[in-house]
Amino acid sequence: MTSFPLNLPVTQKDTLDDITDEIKQFDWELGEYLFHDFIEYFQLPQIIRISQPWDTNLVKNDIFHLQAMYDRHLIVSKSLVPDNRTYIVPDWFQGQCRILTAAPIYKPRWWEFRNALELLRFKMPRDHIRVLQDTHTLLLLPTNQTIPVLIKQNTEVTLKRIGKSKTITDGKEMFVLVDKNDQEFLLDPTDSANTFHFATQILDNEFDKSYHKHTKENLFTLPEILIRYELPIDIEIVTLVDTIPIESFPSKLRLEKYSIVKSIAAISIGDPNHPRILEFSSLTQFSLNCVKCLTAGLPRDSSVHEENRTFDESAYHQYESVRERLVQLFEDISIQYMRTPFIGNPDEVESIEKVFDIGLKLKTEEQDQTYIVLEQSNSTSNQSNSTSNQSNSTSNQSNNTSNQSTNATPSINKQPARFTVHLPADFNSPYSNVMELGEDEDDQEMSPSTNA
Repeated sequence: MTSFPLNLPVTQKDTLDDITDEIKQFDWELGEYLFHDFIEYFQLPQIIRISQPWDTNLVKNDIFHLQAMYDRHLIVSKSLVPDNRTYIVPDWFQGQCRILTAAPIYKPRWWEFRNALELLRFKMPRDHIRVLQDTHTLLLLPTNQTIPVLIKQNTEVTLKRIGKSKTITDGKEMFVLVDKNDQEFLLDPTDSANTFHFATQILDNEFDKSYHKHTKENLFTLPEILIRYELPIDIEIVTLVDTIPIESFPSKLRLEKYSIVKSIAAISIGDPNHPRILEFSSLTQFSLNCVKCLTAGLPRDSSVHEENRTFDESAYHQYESVRERLVQLFEDISIQYMRTPFIGNPDEVESIEKVFDIGLKLKTEEQDQTYIVLEQSNSTSNQSNSTSNQSNSTSNQSNNTSNQSTNATPSINKQPARFTVHLPADFNSPYSNVMELGEDEDDQEMSPSTNA
């Protein structure tokens, strides 16, 4: 795994010397934790001692300060001048950028609402209404009968009109929504138990006039570029390019693909004269010891024969003090490290590109069925229910088979050693919640770590 030496100023070096002297007094657990289990159970930051490094380049008994788990967007980028290196640029990089692409493609932007009455804002018909959660509606049949259904999450509909009928809507005014199959749905805005969470695409004439300007005078941060434009896009880094510690780093880049990544920033302090910062994935395979004061009262490792211990409050306060000083010492260093572009290795580049391609596929994939019919009323006779259940059972079997293929969790072959890759839950919005990826059964191991 990749590591970089830290050149600390004298005052910070003295502080680290004092801290490591205190760490030598720690009473360490005899039992071991797997790294992945430890960070799942104990919130970072924490101080650990390496027990079994296994296939990593870690050193047994080295002391690590686990600063935090960070998530950021990493962008695979290529130089616009001849250069055989592939760069990975974090969206945390604070340089300002100029758009070089002559006619960049703008992403759809969306207004989000959580009340059906907000639909009254818009002139009807209004296209591109996205349903952001499963929503109870009435399916309107050609016979003017209605069936209770759920419109599926992420279904796109058109707001057609407001409908009112004594027989169909019981005299209520309801919104009429139409899906891609020309199916009409009735949405009751007065149903307080049914929150209508939706987004509508912002039309060109609804943007501020300055939004679509990308002249040489307009500068953007990387998050602004990801939100506004489709990739690939050519840019020039105008500010802070001289702070990037890569020889002959090009200021003009093509941003090609991105993914959300999660990784842990860790600082090796076992040798205070040569501290190092590392970044590694939560899936990294090694075992560790933690301090005993963290584990009082927890289940014990059955292979370790120790009498029951009571909580050592004094030791815990000392541990807390050391941990807080390490956080303050390394916080700015860790964030600056996470902001810095780097040269990607093939595993890192491939994993980001694979996740981006999955996101594009999910973004363009359409559902054949936009709704789910709700169960019929309990007042239906048992005989009809029995007949219906038989047919539903057959239908469910085929639906389950179909769902296994169409609704499977997206997966990638392997995760790189430095970070894990993830998708935004809504690929139209890069900064939405994270969608977890599965792993292909054929290859569930992380790529092997390599020495820096």
